[in-house]
Amino acid sequence: MRPIGIGVIGCGGMGRTIVAELLRQNERLQVRGLFDPDKRSVKAALDSCCPGAKVYRDYRSLVASSDIDWVMIASWNCYHREQAIAAFEAGKDVFCQKPLATNLEDCLAMCRAWKKSGRMFSIGFTLRYSPHYRKIKELLDGGTIGDIVSMEFNETLDFNHGGYIMGDWRRLTKYAGTHLLEKCCHDIDLANWMVGSDASRVASFGGLDFFVPRNRKHIKRLGKNEKGLEAYRTWGGMVNVDPFTSHKDIVDNQVAIIEYANGVRATFHTNCNSGIPERRMYIVGTEGAIRADVIAGTIETRRIGFGTKSEKVDVGVSGGHGGGDAVLCRELAASMLDRVPPTTGLTDGLKSAAVCFALDKALETGRVVSLQSYWRRVKRVLGSVLHR
Repeated sequence: MRPIGIGVIGCGGMGRTIVAELLRQNERLQVRGLFDPDKRSVKAALDSCCPGAKVYRDYRSLVASSDIDWVMIASWNCYHREQAIAAFEAGKDVFCQKPLATNLEDCLAMCRAWKKSGRMFSIGFTLRYSPHYRKIKELLDGGTIGDIVSMEFNETLDFNHGGYIMGDWRRLTKYAGTHLLEKCCHDIDLANWMVGSDASRVASFGGLDFFVPRNRKHIKRLGKNEKGLEAYRTWGGMVNVDPFTSHKDIVDNQVAIIEYANGVRATFHTNCNSGIPERRMYIVGTEGAIRADVIAGTIETRRIGFGTKSEKVDVGVSGGHGGGDAVLCRELAASMLDRVPPTTGLTDGLKSAAVCFALDKALETGRVVSLQSYWRRVKRVLGSVLHR
């Protein structure tokens, strides 16, 4: 019953949130090391959830430490590859925030290192742990609407959330990857999971249409909130530059079409300036439909037929992550303490990222993009892990 030593790479807000919840699970879980190039983030971690942890000057020293068993990575996405591989090579188990990496080559390199190491890997797909989405998956697997034929899903963001992204490090693909990858890989993973197949071809359209200098007038139009903070800038953050005039190379709205190998077709829509924030799914099957929104905490089913009525399912959670953070930490603690296989792993992260890469290639080229070449490369590294 020895303690489990944890090293944290990346001490920003999301990293601290997960670590704090994880440490509440069991006193055997102990953060023994921290690394972040930003001293403000390190101080925040020491003050809030990791008092007494050793602060390392570089991540390689942290992963090499003999008193660390698990490495938790919550750094900028562009560093996931090198940090995860270093941890695997040091014989550590790894938890990594989403997305897996910012290009397919880095994802595959992480897969090779993971296979060679024989260690555990968990990815922070928080929505997979939400009781809301688990109930939808349960309804699908139970045949509530028959076989899925098509679906639509979305992530439309509150305007302040969108402003945060456009003024944060996430606005630059060299650090975060594309907006679809960084923000919406959760949603793509959910669709992959619900459909139970791998994407075969995709198309996409999008652009940067709102967060541009000419629209800065909307800050003045909306005024300030009750705390005196300007519209589009209430979230703050470590970077926090003007979201309208900042240099950026991501889109603020995008639509996508995905066709899966089993014939299911899906559409996805994201927008960073929404009056009605949603994370909604509408799934149509051969015998009925499911309509759900995690932010509102609603799930509704209706069977096809004369006189059928909608049935509401209440799982008691709502909000952007639908209660997934706490469940993720409980199950991650089980992996750390009892070696329970992670609920979401490297192959899930790889498949979600690959679909995002293909969708963004489709956006860039204006063409329908086949994923056949992507899956061939994945199969060479991981073997037969694809669904049909």
